[in-house]
Amino acid sequence: MVTIVKHEWHQVDSQFELNIDIDLLSEIYPDLPEEELEKFLVDLENGKADIDDFVTDAINNDVDLEWNPVYDDWWTSRKGGFDVTYELGE
Repeated sequence: MVTIVKHEWHQVDSQFELNIDIDLLSEIYPDLPEEELEKFLVDLENGKADIDDFVTDAINNDVDLEWNPVYDDWWTSRKGGFDVTYELGE
């Protein structure tokens, strides 16, 4: 007997949001004065600050970011649009 394994590769989208305020910024950047934190918050809002750097800084400073789920697209298996591959099983 030969067994094959079918893989269905689905692309999904899960979205989470994070509310950033001065308190969170002061946890991530404890050495920055409040004026600079406020400027940084404005820069984030205007797209002038790098979001990836912000998240990396939080991780590097051991600050847990509380992401809130807002949307997911996990029902893609019912709507098609996925790749299928096959391989030999054990």
